[in-house]
Amino acid sequence: MNYIHAENSIVIEYPYSIEKMRSDNPQTSFPLEMSAEELAEWGVFAVEEQAPPAFNEQTESIELQPPALVNGVWVVGWVVVAASAEVMAERTEKKAAEIRKYRDKLLASTDYTQLADYQGTDIERYKQLRQQYRDMPQQAGFPWLVVHPLISID
Repeated sequence: MNYIHAENSIVIEYPYSIEKMRSDNPQTSFPLEMSAEELAEWGVFAVEEQAPPAFNEQTESIELQPPALVNGVWVVGWVVVAASAEVMAERTEKKAAEIRKYRDKLLASTDYTQLADYQGTDIERYKQLRQQYRDMPQQAGFPWLVVHPLISID
């Protein structure tokens, strides 16, 4: 649980903890468990953290906002902002590496079909599938919009 130390709706310290309250008041003996009302007497309040909103990972970021008193409850929310060019480039590189790693696993899972002693009748279909795997990084929209090849192998 996150807490805030506030007086008259003004933030004194955030994040705050019950342990910090105890150390800030060494001459006071506090009960082991304290109710919300007891904490409020010391200006300590629980903070509700809202769930992060959905956002476009390619072009946006989310930022945690400072606590705000909303209808008598301290709340920490999020805001969606435009991602910087640097962040977008880093995310694109990371996403591309993830897709390539996944593609490499798909290729490795079909390596056996290319061995000279493979007895299957679907060698040509596997060759086509493997080529489509290798072509994934050349797709328009890569790495954010990737069509994963699906060829039925009988």
